[in-house]
Amino acid sequence: MESDTLLRSKARQVQQSDIKTTSIGAELGLLGLLLASGLAGLAAQSATVTVTMFCGGVLTWLFVTLPDFFNARAQGLKQQQQEGKEGKAGAEEGKQGADNGAAAGKPPASAGPLPSPEAALALIARRRSVFPKDYNGGRVTREEIEKLVQAANWAPTHGQTEPWRFVVLEGASKKAMEDLTMQICRTRLPADKAEKTLEKLTKKADSTWGKISAYLAIVAKRQARADKAMPEWEEMAATACAVQNMALMCTAMGLAGYWTSWQEVAREAPEMKEFLGMAPEDRFLGMAPEDRVMGFFTLGRADPERLAGYRGVRGPWADKVAWRG
Repeated sequence: MESDTLLRSKARQVQQSDIKTTSIGAELGLLGLLLASGLAGLAAQSATVTVTMFCGGVLTWLFVTLPDFFNARAQGLKQQQQEGKEGKAGAEEGKQGADNGAAAGKPPASAGPLPSPEAALALIARRRSVFPKDYNGGRVTREEIEKLVQAANWAPTHGQTEPWRFVVLEGASKKAMEDLTMQICRTRLPADKAEKTLEKLTKKADSTWGKISAYLAIVAKRQARADKAMPEWEEMAATACAVQNMALMCTAMGLAGYWTSWQEVAREAPEMKEFLGMAPEDRFLGMAPEDRVMGFFTLGRADPERLAGYRGVRGPWADKVAWRG
């Protein structure tokens, strides 16, 4: 792309040089004819000869030199218009390439300058876990969710295994997961604990679950690459880093997100794994029953003043670091 642009630029410079040369030639030609007319008139000592030579020179310039000048000028304008069309097409092609690169896991061609260390630290410090009770019920678009998953995809990963998997649950599938959770708690928990748990979940279903736009089921593949088997904790740590990336992107986009561990008895129950596409006969996204469900990332919208009300508190970082020289 860069070499093509350079060639077009050189061609344009040559074209402009030709136009200038033609213009100068036309002007010099006219001056030469006027001079010749004057000299001829002086030599013949005749005004008639002078006028005749002058008129002949002007006519010659009009019908011979001037057309070449305008032709060169027209070609230059045509060249500029063509370059404008090619530039626009190149910009569209570059945008398409950036979109395709993002979908293929490649960094955008025009990622832009890096944020300053202060800006990066400010984003990290402003990240908040926003509880669904504070969502306003607004919908998060697919395009926005795709940006979150793109951010997750750049998490650190030992051995390049990229073990994170996400299942986006919206609409009917969101409601089905909530109902399945209630059913698992009802059938798998001891009677007394099941009663208390179902009472709490029913309150959430009535008050907060409806405000959630989508759940992103968080799955860590036990062996994401057939030729590499990393320790399980490393794959889970990489998946957690991916979730942190999503949380940071939520903050940057003004969205509300919360990583919930969900109900333990339901989170990794065989029924839940089957629902998420992890059954042997399904193998959705290459997932398998031995993979770990690490909870759900709730996603929604919250009013700006509600988001601003979340205050982060951390102890001094210096109290958590030991220095050894």
